[in-house]
Amino acid sequence: MKLKYWLMIAFLIVMLLPVAAGWALISLYNYHSDQRSVAEYIELSGRLAPIEQRLSDPGLYRLQSSDAYASLSGLASDQLNVDLYLPSGIRVYTSGGDALSAGAGAYTVRGSELYRNLYDMQIRHRTFTLKKPVWEKGELIGIYEITMLRREWLEGISIRTTWVIGFAGVFFILLYGTVLWLLSRKLFRPMRHLMDRMHAFARGEIPMDDVPAARRDEMGMLLEQFDAMQEKVRQTQTEVEKEQKEKELMVASLSHDLKTPLMSISAYAEALSVGTPLEPSERRDYRDVLFGNVNRMKHMIGELEMYTALGSSELEMAMVEVEGEEFFDMLLGSYGGLVEHGQIDVKTVVRTDRLYRLHPEQLMRLTDNLINNALRHTSTNGVVGLGVIASDQQLPEWIISTLVLELDNFRTGSTLILVQNEGPAIPEEQLNRIFEPYVQHQNQEEKAYAGSSGLGLSIAKRIAIKHGGEMRMWSAEGLGTLAACRLPEM
Repeated sequence: MKLKYWLMIAFLIVMLLPVAAGWALISLYNYHSDQRSVAEYIELSGRLAPIEQRLSDPGLYRLQSSDAYASLSGLASDQLNVDLYLPSGIRVYTSGGDALSAGAGAYTVRGSELYRNLYDMQIRHRTFTLKKPVWEKGELIGIYEITMLRREWLEGISIRTTWVIGFAGVFFILLYGTVLWLLSRKLFRPMRHLMDRMHAFARGEIPMDDVPAARRDEMGMLLEQFDAMQEKVRQTQTEVEKEQKEKELMVASLSHDLKTPLMSISAYAEALSVGTPLEPSERRDYRDVLFGNVNRMKHMIGELEMYTALGSSELEMAMVEVEGEEFFDMLLGSYGGLVEHGQIDVKTVVRTDRLYRLHPEQLMRLTDNLINNALRHTSTNGVVGLGVIASDQQLPEWIISTLVLELDNFRTGSTLILVQNEGPAIPEEQLNRIFEPYVQHQNQEEKAYAGSSGLGLSIAKRIAIKHGGEMRMWSAEGLGTLAACRLPEM
């Protein structure tokens, strides 16, 4: 449930519960009072019968001296009071004082009040009151009123008050505790957990594994978004650190690689400049060496510029739509003469009728880098396989058989550019880093690193990614090495 809806419902319940509890308490109190009143009424009815019989004497209802009411003095007590009235409203006797004389400003009661609730037992909080008329020969001669104190009821007030206060206190404690528990479960604990994770993240600590259960409210969404944010920040930091290390490695490797041709250029330029007598053929050889080293340095710098540009998010390549079979036939066909010259057998397969959006020049660079890498690792009279296979076409027969299933999973919905060569297998630890800059496979036979700038495969992978694809490489001892580039189809 959303937190705002939960809070609205919780506040409504907190407001209504005291009202409901108060209503229930009042109802229970009234029920108990009614039950007690009925029991007291039945009990009093028996006790009042002889008193009523004595009060029904007609001789009591006339103005006379107090001696005439001496027989009623035994009825009075601290719990019972008797009042006698004439029909005119004059009180002629009260158990709390003497009889009143007719001419001395006697206490009177208005008729509307005197005749109200005759015959009815009036149950009040502290007393029972019974008022009845007295008749003589069919004529109303007086009214008596008996008032009796509810002693047992009054004695139980303190106990009932204690129970009510105790119940109210327990109810308040339960309600307050329940609200605190729910708020802690819904707000306080998630907020404390979020603050702990924020502090741990600020200190650079790895978050603990005590991740709370998934929540569907705003706090759960906030926790998920914070975890996603810090995971994104950590990934960004990792990528920045990785890029920094790559830059440091590139600077160190480029400095090392440039040092050799620079020293060569310096040595040959010095030999040419000091005027040492040289044969024309020697001067020509010196110049060739100088220009070769210059071109090598230009190539290395150009590769570095390309690698850096492809890694930039601001680089936008102008893609064009091409017909796959025609484009790739032309692209792979251009390598036939090169491999024949090196006495290497080449097997070319193009199986696609799809359309593609790609950058022709960059894709030619990708293919050229893969093929040059394959040629450097293929011995004389070896075999190189070149193929472009659409997602619905069968893989070439020369593909390493153990890789067919994995390639089918890798190319789902995409076209593969395949370059496979025969040669020594690349060790697993080198294969995992083969697409990193300046990471090159060491040829164990030649005891040297094969390759030139060390950026060819890294550039090829970045071109594949710019086209929305991916690149992988497999190698198996005795079978060769396979590089596969995945391109999306239209």
